[in-house]
This record gives sequence, C-alpha cells and structure tokens, in this order.
Amino acid sequence: MKHRALINLLLLALCLALAIFVYLSPGNTEVHKPRLIPLAISEITTIRIERQQANTIELTRHQDEWHISSPIKARALAAKVERLLKISQIEPPSSYPLGQQSLQRFGLESPLVRILYNDTPISIGGTESVNSRRYVHSGDQLHLLDDTFLHHLNSPLSSYIDKRLLPDGAQIITLQTPSLDLQQSEDNAWHNTFQPKGVISADAVQVLFDEWRFARAINVDTTLQAHPTAQVVIQLSNQRVQFTLIQQKNAVLLINQANHLAYRFSLDKYKRMTTLNSLEADGA
Repeated sequence: MKHRALINLLLLALCLALAIFVYLSPGNTEVHKPRLIPLAISEITTIRIERQQANTIELTRHQDEWHISSPIKARALAAKVERLLKISQIEPPSSYPLGQQSLQRFGLESPLVRILYNDTPISIGGTESVNSRRYVHSGDQLHLLDDTFLHHLNSPLSSYIDKRLLPDGAQIITLQTPSLDLQQSEDNAWHNTFQPKGVISADAVQVLFDEWRFARAINVDTTLQAHPTAQVVIQLSNQRVQFTLIQQKNAVLLINQANHLAYRFSLDKYKRMTTLNSLEADGA
C-alpha cells in the first residue's frame, strides 16, 4: 500500500513539473516588443503631421474629443484619429541601431512624413527592395514596417474632418431655415412662426431635430467659392451655429460661418432636414 502511494506521489510530482515546463517554455511566454514610441494612447494629447507633398496638420485632444487646430479649425474625424493613434502603438518586427550619418541612405534625412505625438517624433522614409517594407525612424532605431499606413497620412485635409454637421450631444433649442422657424412658447408648445396659427407635434419636432443632430455630409469642402442664397440658424443649448445655404442642381451646401467649411448634402437628405412629418398638435 505504501509502495502504491509513493508511486502516485511521484506521478503527481512529474505532472506538476511537466505543467510548469510547458507554461514557462518560450512558445508560451508572451513577450512584448517595444512600441514605436514609449507613450500610451491615453497620454497622447497632440498630433502633428508634417508632409512633403501636402500641408501640415495639427490635431489636439480636448477631453475625449479630437479637433483639427491647424491649418483650419474643425472637429476631427474619430476614425482617422484612431488610425493615427494605432500607428504610435506598432511593435516593429525588425529594428536596428541607426546613426545620424545613415539617415540619407534610408530616405530619412528629409522624410516623406514626420509625425509628432506630443513632442515625440516618428519619421517615415523610403522602402527596402526585398519586401517593400517601409523604413521608419524613432529614437535611435531604424524599423522595417509593412507599408499599410502612409496613404492615410498623405490623404487630403478634408478626409481628417468630421462630417457631422453638429457636435456630439448637441441639444437644439430653436431652428430657422428658409421654410421653417421653429420656436417653443412658454407653455412648451412648438410653433412655426411662418405659420403662427398652427401648433406642431412635439414628436414631429424631435424627429426633425434628430435629422440635424445626426446629419453627416457626403463630403466637406475647405476651399469653396460660391454665392449664398439663404441662411440656416440653429440655437443649441450652449452655442449659436449659423450656416450659409447654397442650393445647387443636385445638392445643397451648408457653410459654417465660423470656420467656412462647406458640408454637402443630397437634395433628398436636405428635404428630410426641413420637412415636418406631421403638423398635428399632440393629442389632436
């Protein structure tokens, strides 16, 4: 009996030893390589993109929202900023020490793009001939990375702009367009001052306001030259937003008077933004 117990103990010890060996073996040990920069995403508050073939773009984080601070003032497209932040967290598969004298050899003396996260730079140069991987310089290291991000960095300024017409969480108080002037009276009833005798359903007003709150433009133009035809004025809970209206053959442009960005909408979309579904009062 003692002999069998001893055998069982030996087998248990062997199993434990084997388990420890498997757990600590190289294939099961997770090793994190250094990232391109030592900053975590939560620590990054500014991004500057210096480009050879296009203008420099600067982005700044205000609380949890990113804004373009130069060369224009606008809310930044969240998906675009997310891509930029992911670049900073890349763990290079291949890295080598790099001296200043070798920068020109890899196209890094005058890089195609230079990104600064806060004040930490990353330079992007040419490509190597074997696998067409991109030469990237950060700190004192030369990295070889798959060329999957340069086209994002060289995309036009307009692709960095948030296509939403109004800021996130906007609460509309009043709305004025060429066909509507929606105001709320002291008894909380909604009226279109262009038709002062009618009382409007509060639900219909909220549906219309949602069209504006969640409106996303087809595109945003930063250099539009055109003659305005009317105005749209939206009073939010914390600010007044004014747009110049331009009606074209197949589209409508709303130009923000504060930053002069032109938001393009289809005619159908603009019609939904300016048409109440019902003019019947609540309970009628």
